Amino acid sequence: MQKLNPIPFPLPLTLGTDIVHLPRITRLVTRPGGFLTRFTRRILHEQEQRDFRARFGLFPVSPPTVSSAGDKNDKNGSATPPQFPVSGDMTRWLAGRFAAKEAARKAAPGGAASLSWKDVLVRAGEEKGGVRGRRRWCFWGGGG
Repeated sequence: MQKLNPIPFPLPLTLGTDIVHLPRITRLVTRPGGFLTRFTRRILHEQEQRDFRARFGLFPVSPPTVSSAGDKNDKNGSATPPQFPVSGDMTRWLAGRFAAKEAARKAAPGGAASLSWKDVLVRAGEEKGGVRGRRRWCFWGGGG
């Protein structure tokens, strides 16, 4: 895998809020058919996916299944992602990442269309004295 170097954001980021409706994210990630896995694969950078799985100790509730060629949901016979239990903390964490990425994409010089979800890596700031630090954004070039 090619190592990507982060591109520093050219302007100071001091303002900006994106709001996410938690019930919407909850409905999305709790849909049957592995939508939690689909959502995280589409939205999260590889490092964020590892952080997410480690943070919530994800172990499949059901293993991946291969559907038959006649299945109306999957005509290619590919594997359905495994199912995971979804908690409120998990939904809030994902909603926070989604909102931060959306704000970063909108603030990018070329606008949201210039960056994919995975081009933005949200990192937690250092914790000092029990207080969580500011979130940090890193942009990865390449539209990947």
